[in-house]
Formats: sequence, structure tokens, C-alpha cells
Amino acid sequence: MRSEYKFLVSNDCLDGLRADLQPYLNADEHALAREVREYTVRSIYFDTLNFDFYREKIEGLRVRKKLRIRGYNQPDGDSTVFLEIKRKYENFIAKDRAPVRYSNLDRLIQSADVDAYVQHDNGYADSLVGANKFLFHLRNKSLRPTVLVTYDREAFLCKFNRNLRITFDKNLRSIAFPSLTNLYNDGDLRPTMRQHFILELKFYGGYPNWLRHVVERYSLTRSALSKYTICLDASSLGRPQIRSRHSILQPTFGHPN
Repeated sequence: MRSEYKFLVSNDCLDGLRADLQPYLNADEHALAREVREYTVRSIYFDTLNFDFYREKIEGLRVRKKLRIRGYNQPDGDSTVFLEIKRKYENFIAKDRAPVRYSNLDRLIQSADVDAYVQHDNGYADSLVGANKFLFHLRNKSLRPTVLVTYDREAFLCKFNRNLRITFDKNLRSIAFPSLTNLYNDGDLRPTMRQHFILELKFYGGYPNWLRHVVERYSLTRSALSKYTICLDASSLGRPQIRSRHSILQPTFGHPN
């Protein structure tokens, strides 16, 4: 399974951090395909009526999961979205992923007919299995859409090891209790973090010394960040009784020496 480290970083560090990492990285192919060299990630997260997934994160359970529907950029007539179950085992991440046409999403959710609506011949192994798992949890736990999380991502792969992926997730914004038709809706989104972005390091095994030195140069502290819980905490529509007593946005960060 893959490790995933996250750091909360001041926007003031963005240009310097990007420049220091650039010699070791190539832009992700999805970013290269766009003029601005970044893409927009859109996720509708699901939770129980009692916000069990939220509570599992706040309470620090070592084994937990999240369910979400994820899309990218702007919609077109053929947009594909993904049913995802993201599983966390302490520091390790695993994911079930099943693609479906956005135009068929509501039909799939209503009918649970994965054979009719899930794309299973396009390189996504076990997509039918992943979709069935997603729909099982959706119904078994009576899950509902809880928050739409949107952000702009700069994504890079290491020139020397393509298993090392680095992303800058910027301009985090959200809206609570969306419908499935809100996935590509920008008009009602509210900024959630104006002064910071999230740096993510995704790798197998360990990460190289040059990257460790960059992290130390900027005095970055690894944090247990969750965009889902950050956005739910920030929402004026969220239930106050489920919010954490202490904000998640507490890690230290700094400027280069």
C-alpha cells in the first residue's frame, strides 16, 4: 500500500517550494494537458446521519474509510466521474475506484445496476467490484452527500522514481449538504483556506533525502489533514456538535531559512 504524508503550507512559500522541487519533478500528464498546468478536483463526500466517518477521523482511528464521488475540471457531454472508497490503515492508503459517466450517475445510484452503468473495460481493474462495495456501504449505512470539496491541484511525478507523486492542493472551497447535481457547481462554493495550501507526498517505501531536505528547509511539519473534515468544520451549515473541540488547522509551518 502507498504512504501519504500531508503538510499545511503558507501560500507565501508556494513559489519558493515549487522552484526548489522543480529540478527533481515532471508535471503530471493531466496537468500538462492544460494551459494553466493544474486541474480542478471535485469530490462529494458521503457520511452517515451521525457523521460516523467524520468522528472516526477526529478520534484518530487508525483504520477508517471515506466514500466520495470524484470528478475533474469542467463537465462535458462525456464526463467520467469515479465512485471511490479511500481506506486508511495508519500511514498507508488503499483505494477502490469505479468510473461511470456523470450523465448516468443518478441512474446508477438509484438502480445499483453496475453492469449497465459502470465502465469496466477501460483499464480500471475490478471496477465492478469497487462499485458494488461503494453501493453496499451507501445503502447499508444510509449514507448521504455531506460536503462538496473542490480545489486546484498542481501534480508532479519524480523524474527518477514515478512511484513518488507530489501535489499542491490550492484554493480549497466547499459547500455543505450538496446534491449530486452540484458536483460541477462553482457558484455556491465558499473559500475554506485562503492563506494556505496542502502539500501531499505519496510514495511506496520511503522518500528520498533531497525531498527530506526540502521539507526541513521550509520547517514543514507533517499533519493529519483531511479536506473533508476541514471543510465540514468550516461550514456554517454543519452541525456544531460534530465539530472538533480543537481545530485541525494547528500544525506549524514556516518560511525557508
